[in-house]
Amino acid sequence: MQTTILEVRDPSRFGAVGTTFMNASELRRTVESALLAPDYGSASYVNDYLKVHMSRFAETVGLLQPIMRPGMRIVDLGSYGSLVPALRDILGATDITLTEPFQERKPASEDSFLQNARYGARYPFHVDRFDIEGPFPYEDGHFDIVIFTEVLEHLSRDPLQTMSEINRITKPGGYLLLSTPNCASVRSVIRILRGGNPNIYPVYQRRPSTDRHNHEYVPWEVRELLKLCGFTSSEFKTADVYQDQQFGRLLTLQMKVMLRIGSLLSLGFLKARERGDTIFALAQKTGGIQERYPGFLYAPAEKPAR
Repeated sequence: MQTTILEVRDPSRFGAVGTTFMNASELRRTVESALLAPDYGSASYVNDYLKVHMSRFAETVGLLQPIMRPGMRIVDLGSYGSLVPALRDILGATDITLTEPFQERKPASEDSFLQNARYGARYPFHVDRFDIEGPFPYEDGHFDIVIFTEVLEHLSRDPLQTMSEINRITKPGGYLLLSTPNCASVRSVIRILRGGNPNIYPVYQRRPSTDRHNHEYVPWEVRELLKLCGFTSSEFKTADVYQDQQFGRLLTLQMKVMLRIGSLLSLGFLKARERGDTIFALAQKTGGIQERYPGFLYAPAEKPAR
């Protein structure tokens, strides 16, 4: 069982002192305790989103913990604010910015907070609202950590524009934490073999929405994207963080075994590794953008008419 070293910054709330060795289950419980503390005012949000994604949040917190330092500036791009309680209570973050899509009836920039229903305290943060596929309203090198989880797959126009801006606003030596669904997961392979679509959420919406996944990535694409955008991975992995309602554990386990056997019989032509449902990458900024329109994501430029 995987063990994580987690330093709980507010031990009075979680019954822990200093640096604590936690297995995956204990880490999940600690993160769940933090994230369910606020009064969200929506049972649907808690039950259909927070609890469903809780294992992913735990993975995110576990990846952030080793790099956290006092006073770091953090921005969580395209966020609902779900991580704010864990960032503050577990990781000790005090300078947190969230971003949301621009909304006419809301200010472009404001201070906000979540109310802690258990202890009466507030979880303050700043929120900026703008088009995430356009220019970002921040100075160069403004943030120590950029959190970019479950957003990449929603970009519909120009993902390298967004990644270029992420590079620009990250301090040299700063970090990008990225997660995105894995289109090459075991569950996606099962869907293909059963005649289905490998994508997690390819459906169109009846109303204007950014919820649809416009491009779901495979691990090598994310590695290449990070490299071309000036980031060097210090951690890269896939993990199963969602309960499999469609196929069940047994069929998923059988497919994992079949992929391993297939990899051996094909002398590595078939890949058995990195088949978890979600890709996680923690990467450090080591340079600038190397290629603006990589061929694996963009069609060739149109030649000028003669």
